[in-house]
Amino acid sequence: MKEVRIISIDSRGRIVIPQIIRKSLGITEHSQLMLIADSESKEIKITPTGIDMSKQPIKLRITMEDLPGALAKIASTFGSLGISLMYGESVIVEKEKTAIWTVISPTPEIPLENLKNKLLDEGGAKKVEIISFE
Repeated sequence: MKEVRIISIDSRGRIVIPQIIRKSLGITEHSQLMLIADSESKEIKITPTGIDMSKQPIKLRITMEDLPGALAKIASTFGSLGISLMYGESVIVEKEKTAIWTVISPTPEIPLENLKNKLLDEGGAKKVEIISFE
């Protein structure tokens, strides 16, 4: 069931998620939420992440060839390492040459440098950037 509410932003840019919505989504005081803002469509999407509080999310920007199966190969590398993906967005930079896939996942068990090397070696990525959340 969908709940629709009109809410306001206070002077410090904060919003309050109504109790009925928090309850229906299982959002509690220490829940982590992912906010996706789309400046083109002027939309904000807020989603509960359901990740363990001890595993801070990481953001990766992966440059790859724009070829059929390239994204699947990199995604299967995440799967073989047992890493869940919370969010992903791909953009073609240059048709049939270069694409960028931005992903957010919980911090993996393996060191980030090892993850980066696996994506480059086994996944076929051209470049992997680890981006910190501010």
